[in-house]
Amino acid sequence: MKNDRKKYFIKIQGVLVEVTDEIYIAYYGMERKEKYLIEKDKAHGLLHYDSWDSQEANGVDFIRDNTINVEEEALKNIAVLDIWSYIAQIEDKYHICEGIANGNTEKEIANKANVTQQAIHKNKKKALNSLKKIIEKNF
Repeated sequence: MKNDRKKYFIKIQGVLVEVTDEIYIAYYGMERKEKYLIEKDKAHGLLHYDSWDSQEANGVDFIRDNTINVEEEALKNIAVLDIWSYIAQIEDKYHICEGIANGNTEKEIANKANVTQQAIHKNKKKALNSLKKIIEKNF
């Protein structure tokens, strides 16, 4: 008696591999379901970021982020660079501006500088007034 059993094959990395009928059905069922979902998304106008992927860039890089105004961010970055150049022009012996930029309190800056919090407060007011004058002069 001849072996009447039907043979099933799946192509894996370019090589046909014999599998059982259960594996064959499951494999092509999943493949067909994936194609169906892609067709359904396409019919509804849904586009996945990875469909724009290329060797040079990821698809998500092409999507505009409406939560950020690029022009405003660029101007802020330029202003920040200007402010640091202005800070370099003022007398800030306790590095108060740097401490404030890092989120430190007057007390924390005072502890680092080994002076009182009142001394930091007084020097901060003087530094900020000097900074204000430089900024007004440059704008």
